[in-house]
Amino acid sequence: MKRFISLVTIGLGLLYWLGTNAPIALAASTSANSSPVSSGQALQIAPPILTLTANPGQTIKPQIELRDISSANMLVTNEINDFIAQGENGTPKILMGNNYSDPFSIKNWIKPLPSFTLTSQQIQTLTLDINVPANASPGGHYGVIRFTGTPAQMQTTGVSLTASLGTLVLLTVNGKLNDNLAVQQFSAADSSNNPGWFFESAPVNFIVRTKNMGNVQEEPTGHIAITDMFGKLISDVIINIPPRDVLPDSIREFIGTLGSTTIGNKALFGRYHAELSLSYGVASSKTLKADLTFWVIPYKLIAVIIVLVIVAFFLLRFLIKRYNRIIVSKARPRR
Repeated sequence: MKRFISLVTIGLGLLYWLGTNAPIALAASTSANSSPVSSGQALQIAPPILTLTANPGQTIKPQIELRDISSANMLVTNEINDFIAQGENGTPKILMGNNYSDPFSIKNWIKPLPSFTLTSQQIQTLTLDINVPANASPGGHYGVIRFTGTPAQMQTTGVSLTASLGTLVLLTVNGKLNDNLAVQQFSAADSSNNPGWFFESAPVNFIVRTKNMGNVQEEPTGHIAITDMFGKLISDVIINIPPRDVLPDSIREFIGTLGSTTIGNKALFGRYHAELSLSYGVASSKTLKADLTFWVIPYKLIAVIIVLVIVAFFLLRFLIKRYNRIIVSKARPRR
């Protein structure tokens, strides 16, 4: 069971992290006591994320498409679950069972779909039935519809371990929406994301952690303007484009890099100022600001140059003294 939950979390985590509407395939079905099925059973789903809006008491009927991209028929079953943000990279944690109380749940709003069989390469359009309660609280509500495909030959061979994939549903209920996002951290860091203020060279990463204290998912997007010690703009580092969501009551981390893709082969030296500007808001347009100062000093290179200068100085001094002795000895009259 733990292995099954792990497969589900990983598969859906990739979908949410990518944040794309492109169809995504996930290999399905390996037997618990055999090697992977050679025919390569798999399902494909589109879109992986549904972003919806509805009024309290309204019923909406969005559609998704499921395809059998294997060479065999598959029995497709489904399950509706809640999810929450796990960690700060956007990976969803699937809430299994009924022992969770989630104020943003839509698990009971979605009518379960019947099981069905897909033939090889068949595309099935599925219409969801989402009933928003009349007393639903305004703001964001979330869930996931997971699909599992079992090949016909495995349905009669006993226990099997089957991976699933699904569509994340992000539903905003209209009403009094509270846009409330804050910057929890804005710091410069090295290539291993260790925060600091003094660096030897590029790349310099910028860690932006935002906390959503409102009641609706937000998509903060913007840039970091980098200026040198003379106030000259040297680069704009883009943050969260394409946009990814920050769910209510969660923190999400975004990272931008000042490196070869933004400044080319330009060498950094001296003091720099970084100013963060993020725009967000569903009900109204808002902006987040933060700034910091950091230094880039290639101290190892400078140390090598100093050592070479010192060596060159003493070597030149030695050569000059030796040259002078030779000149003096040649200038002395011979007896």
